[in-house]
Amino acid sequence: MFYLWYLIFECFIASFLAFFIAQYYIITNKKFPYIFELMNIYNFIALILFVKILSIEYIKFANFLLFIILILFYVRSYLTAKDKFDSRFRSMILSFGYTRETYFYKFLMKRILLRGLEGFSFSIALVLLVNKIPFWLNFKNNFDEFLYVLIFLIGAGIVKATNFGKISRT
Repeated sequence: MFYLWYLIFECFIASFLAFFIAQYYIITNKKFPYIFELMNIYNFIALILFVKILSIEYIKFANFLLFIILILFYVRSYLTAKDKFDSRFRSMILSFGYTRETYFYKFLMKRILLRGLEGFSFSIALVLLVNKIPFWLNFKNNFDEFLYVLIFLIGAGIVKATNFGKISRT
């Protein structure tokens, strides 16, 4: 039970920091670094599995890495909510005389927080699921199988993050 509360606290702090990172990039109208684009669902799952493997030997480093991965994942979830809303309404709302800051606080923040809540729930569920998998104890015997899972998840994540073949307005 203690681990569940610790995990909820860690995810909350990571989502809190990620919100302010996303807020900074949105209000200053800066482009998000590509590292956030790479943190899609496939890469997130692959990295959580990697952290679980790493926690067998290096528990403190694995916890720190999990915290960084959670921040990247939450910023990515805020970024996707922003992109969906921005593509439809940003120019219209800004043409009414709102500043970027008021646009963020009055219109965009609600959608971003809802998307963040979704990512928060998913990340807790995934970490709890990975921690309940009993066959991680036999990792040394099944290294090839886990390595293939990681390689395919990372490959799927990289393919999803590329812009090849996507139609955009620019």
